[in-house]
Amino acid sequence: MKFKSLLIFMVFVFAACGSDVEQMSDQTTDEEENVTRVPAAEREETVTDSNGENGYYQTVIPYEISPSRGLTSSNMVSSYNIEAFEKGLFDISRNVFPTDEYVFREGQIFTEDMVRGFLEREYTREEIEEMSEDELEESNAFSNLGLNPSTEGLTDPEEIAEEAPLYLSHILEQNYLIQDEEGNTTLDGITIGLAMNSVHYYQREEYGTTYSVSLDRDEVERQGRQMANEILERLRANEQYSDQTITFGIFIQSTDTSITPGNFTSYAVAEGGEDELSSFTEVEEEYVLFPSSEGAEISEQVNSDYQVFNRNLSSYFDNFTTSIGYGRFIDGSMKSLTIEIPVQYTSQGEIIGITQYVEGLMGEHFSGSRVEVSIEDKNETYSLITKDENDQINTHIYE
Repeated sequence: MKFKSLLIFMVFVFAACGSDVEQMSDQTTDEEENVTRVPAAEREETVTDSNGENGYYQTVIPYEISPSRGLTSSNMVSSYNIEAFEKGLFDISRNVFPTDEYVFREGQIFTEDMVRGFLEREYTREEIEEMSEDELEESNAFSNLGLNPSTEGLTDPEEIAEEAPLYLSHILEQNYLIQDEEGNTTLDGITIGLAMNSVHYYQREEYGTTYSVSLDRDEVERQGRQMANEILERLRANEQYSDQTITFGIFIQSTDTSITPGNFTSYAVAEGGEDELSSFTEVEEEYVLFPSSEGAEISEQVNSDYQVFNRNLSSYFDNFTTSIGYGRFIDGSMKSLTIEIPVQYTSQGEIIGITQYVEGLMGEHFSGSRVEVSIEDKNETYSLITKDENDQINTHIYE
């Protein structure tokens, strides 16, 4: 059981966090130009719609980076999970905070130390009482922020894996602001994603073989919902966050060897003033690998289209083997498809020719879905072709 002092601690910590920003971006895109050359130094730049009509949020200027941003890549088991986690959390946010009414800002409430603390194990009263002052200080047990279960005194890694595995892997926070007529913005919404483990990894000895134990998905879901309520209680303990709408999403990661990501399983919303998540809405989300028979009952037509797409690629490439793709399905319908086409670079002219050929194929396949195709080798991406739900194609060739 958490101590009363925890809430006092959280009030103190949260009181020092965050301030609202008064400017918003007014970025525009050139709709007439669908092929661009992007210098390498600018590849990470994303252009968003200025009014939210295309489903993207405006952002505040200057752009604020979350103080816990660097933890995402180190805490999650693969880049596939990172991308799906971040994109899926935006989708959940859009259900609650419309893009034409809210402005996005990276989370400013949770610091790096706080997120690290949340990912630690909870200490029982007995464990704390048995610690020396040095141990208490070193483990930060006084604050007792940990959301993962206590080991209850267990020391054997195999027993811990079975009895008290690590469920929570990462926490991602998003902020949503509203703008008044004078252009001032106020924090009105918070979305928090909980990335849960599907597997607990452990070693019996330092630097030894890594073993794994699969976790029961129902228990992972239960743990995630319980943690969401605990975080909500901590936030509401501070008056600064008593009136915001707070949304929580539960994401269960795939394994570290899977080339398809995990998925969101549920989300819940606490309206302003509510200090409990009364119910969670289930999310019917699935990622399917292509070409594959996996998920054939929902993707037979798409899989067939993908096979034709691959055969067309083979007719263009002398040494082509296969592309790799995975589709994101919501309620049985494919919403997006990501395809990686491996190439061996020979010349810029060849890259341009390949890109143009793939652009032509995109006009013939996967109608009505968001599609992103990257042409790349192991170290570098040479071009990117995207298509939206209206079959509008845009191509970027990197120099």
